[in-house]
Amino acid sequence: MDPITHAISGAALARAIPKHHLPPLQLLFLVLLTMAPDADILLRLFSENLYLQHHRGLTHSILLIPLWGWLIYSLSSRKIRANTTMPWLIGAALLLHIFLDLITTFGTMIIAPFSDWRASLDLLFIIDPFFTACLLIPLLFGLIWRQHKRKMGILSLLLMCSYLGLTYSNQQQAIDLARKAHPDALAYHALPMAFSPFHWQIIISLPDYYLRAAVNLQPGFSGTQPLFDEAFATGLISNQMNGPEQINWQQLPAMQSVKGVEQLPGTAFYLWFARFPVLLGQGDGYIDFGDLAFGGGAPGVRPAFQLHIDLNSDPTASRAWLIWRNDRKSELTLSSAPFNWL
Repeated sequence: MDPITHAISGAALARAIPKHHLPPLQLLFLVLLTMAPDADILLRLFSENLYLQHHRGLTHSILLIPLWGWLIYSLSSRKIRANTTMPWLIGAALLLHIFLDLITTFGTMIIAPFSDWRASLDLLFIIDPFFTACLLIPLLFGLIWRQHKRKMGILSLLLMCSYLGLTYSNQQQAIDLARKAHPDALAYHALPMAFSPFHWQIIISLPDYYLRAAVNLQPGFSGTQPLFDEAFATGLISNQMNGPEQINWQQLPAMQSVKGVEQLPGTAFYLWFARFPVLLGQGDGYIDFGDLAFGGGAPGVRPAFQLHIDLNSDPTASRAWLIWRNDRKSELTLSSAPFNWL
């Protein structure tokens, strides 16, 4: 989830839970606290691959909330510690941050360091203006009706949950479309796309390949897409998006179906990181993989986190590169998942 939405959620929490209004500095403390787990962005100062490896890891673990909460409370000011509800508010703020990350598609290691499993509920795109508005608008009304600040904070959280109910219903509708089209598949997934709660990417898992499609469950509603430049919008969502009555399926070979892929550099890490790794192309001296979860293989989309391997006749001399969305690349030397040392 984007930092602004995390901050707004902290303000809603600070307004809704305490029976008495928090002083401004304590409210600001909770707002900043709901953004605190993303302090792991500092890892990018050392290595982008290190950041990718551990982002949403130890700082996003449900198991470590008591530790982080105790540490934050111990280091906070005397006035904050004097508030008897503050330990509960600190824990709630950290848990809210983890929850808002969990509902996106990136993946969150909620039981780190005991497992590097990356959980995701796939209910929201990483930035969703409608979701953010559900949290923000009641808080703005609370600035006008000051005697109802707490009620507006509660309303903010209720609208948040209601919107998630809508996206869950849409997700299940998209999955049902996949089941009807291919009833004998191994698994079905629906991932949220940008600009509208009705934009979904449907992914069907089969033994050696994936089927994917982009669908707008409400073709008459384009959401916030018209507010953006056409090239920018196309770069985020497939330019082959159809309504639910006419779905065009793409077939892409799974990364695991490529013979000898496990011997190539970077593939062990990429198979951990990528949720739906597919072969994008190969030729003399190179091979490219992508992740459907980040736009890999979708027509017109600027994909993120592609794996490019420069092949050599000697496999040990081959080199792997992780290509980010803006064509920036970094050499991928990682050969294992983040917490294999446990």
